[in-house]
Amino acid sequence: MKCSCEQCGEDKKYSWSQQYRHECEVKEIMRRFGTKEQIKAYLEKIKEKRGFDSYKKLRDDVAKEWKKSRNN
Repeated sequence: MKCSCEQCGEDKKYSWSQQYRHECEVKEIMRRFGTKEQIKAYLEKIKEKRGFDSYKKLRDDVAKEWKKSRNN
């Protein structure tokens, strides 16, 4: 039987990739901040430091995770 974990499966996620780093950051934001207001305040700081494009991608992915977490 072939392993299908994140590290070995067809959708490999390398811990050194930008995609993996981004996914970890999204999870960390969800873990660290409990309210939408806290998340928004943090993301505003991201926009100032990294620019609008980085902010938008992170905001959109955090919003997806927020919806997933509320549906469970």
